[in-house]
Amino acid sequence: MRDASYKWLPFIDLEKCNGCGKCVEVCTPKCLKLVNDDFALLFRANRCDSEGNCIEPCREEAIRMEWIEMAGDHSTGLWKTVLALRSNFNEWICSYYANGIYSI
Repeated sequence: MRDASYKWLPFIDLEKCNGCGKCVEVCTPKCLKLVNDDFALLFRANRCDSEGNCIEPCREEAIRMEWIEMAGDHSTGLWKTVLALRSNFNEWICSYYANGIYSI
């Protein structure tokens, strides 16, 4: 049995990103960075406050929010914890704990 933590973070589709930098401009905690004017990159996930302000300015729809597995300070941004149990058939059964509400 193990716990895995997931944070609500921006995910950038590099095939769609045109490097305009609009998402970087509106990122309040400065978590996104423009690389060689080619594409945006989430380089400080631990500082992301999970607000998603970076989504709307993207005309290419190259950025979206997703639950991404990571470790870190749970006081910044939105987090959920997954409890995973290993079954006899070598499969993982996941129970999700989101915002204190248990669901399967």
